[in-house]
Amino acid sequence: MYFVKRGGTVCHVLRDTRNGSAPCGVKITRLELLIYKSGKESPLIVSEKPPDIPLCKHCEKQLD
Repeated sequence: MYFVKRGGTVCHVLRDTRNGSAPCGVKITRLELLIYKSGKESPLIVSEKPPDIPLCKHCEKQLD
């Protein structure tokens, strides 16, 4: 799972769905996390990395 912060410049890996955190420490907003947990579609949380948005360099390093 991936999430995009508002502004859409960088994509992060959604590591922990309980608190919405990424490996780099960035967190998704509580509202977006509640939308995701309720089963509704969120434009900011996606299952595949958007091809036009780069992955956060810190998340990428943590995945290696």
